[in-house]
Amino acid sequence: MARTIARRRLGATARVSLVPGAGVPNPSLMTDHELRRALADLSGLRSDEEPIVSLYLDTYWNDEKQRERARVFVQDAVKRAIDRHRAHPQVDAMRRALGRVARAAEEHIGQQGEVSPRGLALFACEALGLWLVMTSSRPFKDELCVDGRPHLLQLARLADDVEPAVIAFVHAQGAHFYEVALGDLVNEATIEGPLPRTHRACGVQPHAVHQRGLGAGFQYEREQRNQRHQEEAMERNWRAAAQYLERVHERGPRAHVVLVGTSEVVAAFERHLPDRIRQDILARLPRPPGKECWKGNGKHEIVAQVVDKVVEHERAAEGKEVERVVGEALRGGLAVLGPEDVVLAVNERRVHRLILEEDFERSGWRCRNCGALGTTHDEVCSFCQGPLARVDALGEELVGRVLAEDGEVEVVAHTNRLHPYGRVAALLRQANPNGLSGARPR
Repeated sequence: MARTIARRRLGATARVSLVPGAGVPNPSLMTDHELRRALADLSGLRSDEEPIVSLYLDTYWNDEKQRERARVFVQDAVKRAIDRHRAHPQVDAMRRALGRVARAAEEHIGQQGEVSPRGLALFACEALGLWLVMTSSRPFKDELCVDGRPHLLQLARLADDVEPAVIAFVHAQGAHFYEVALGDLVNEATIEGPLPRTHRACGVQPHAVHQRGLGAGFQYEREQRNQRHQEEAMERNWRAAAQYLERVHERGPRAHVVLVGTSEVVAAFERHLPDRIRQDILARLPRPPGKECWKGNGKHEIVAQVVDKVVEHERAAEGKEVERVVGEALRGGLAVLGPEDVVLAVNERRVHRLILEEDFERSGWRCRNCGALGTTHDEVCSFCQGPLARVDALGEELVGRVLAEDGEVEVVAHTNRLHPYGRVAALLRQANPNGLSGARPR
């Protein structure tokens, strides 16, 4: 009977404190579940009195010069934020939050170790009691923002780009499984079963016989029987491994499947998989050289290859998604293009999926009375005639509102297909009640 050996990575949960005054945490890499939960929680936060501090930091460095550059960036960004908001009524509370963020970043920058996170994200607001620290195996772009809403664009890009994957390293005795989330190995397990030894390996020799030819015939039949027993044992092991993969695949969010091994073994194992899992097979990689190449550095090399495959697959999917939304909008279907139509759809809570380029930069306004958004800088709200507040990062406002309404966000690289329409589009849940939709190129 196949045996199961499971090893879970210790400390896979990011430590998060939402209580003001708590000590600086020492977080570990966040999981996919924690990232999506953080996006859901942060998207519903707003603080019009004391701004929310958002810090993203690239902590992937190879020498002390890069480490020092990270220190200098944090120090300069904090100083600029304080100078820019010096007249703010809550500047003292904001200064304390920025100081706490700077101390936490400095502690993280000063950490030494062979394996360290490549990205750091912090969110702080004293008025909301918010203190959230997360680390990622993928680097972030350096950014420090002080705004009424937490900036979530980079977290949304991370959740969208590095989708979960399950790696199955298949061999005769079963398979080794590696679960990858956000580009990091979060769980591994081994499903193995014994294989019968041949009569030669057991030291058993065929009995001596007097008739010529019977000894060779006996040996041939014995070898055939041993080969048959071995094939049956391998099939049992692969069935058990396939059942485990099926349970893992159905346990959490839909994950890509990557099979590693010789072509013959992978093909034999794949026959035991149901159709729904075979449809999610992203790649079939050859077995690396070495007897135990699924251990040590070989394991990490395989994980790195799979992460590259996942990102490459996501880039191809982004192009198809952009083509889909542009075509849907030009046909007058459930899609809109351009900042004006997208903002209108967000105000009406009709956006199912927001699609915007990673370099989308646009300002706008938000009504202090009804909360509506707009793109043109009018004197009063066009909906309720209420007073307006300037929104410097309209993209962050759109991302936060769509996520708060259980929508999806797709952050794509620069594309010529979407660029003429203001770098932003949306797929809708329902048509505009006023019958206004379509595309308006700039």
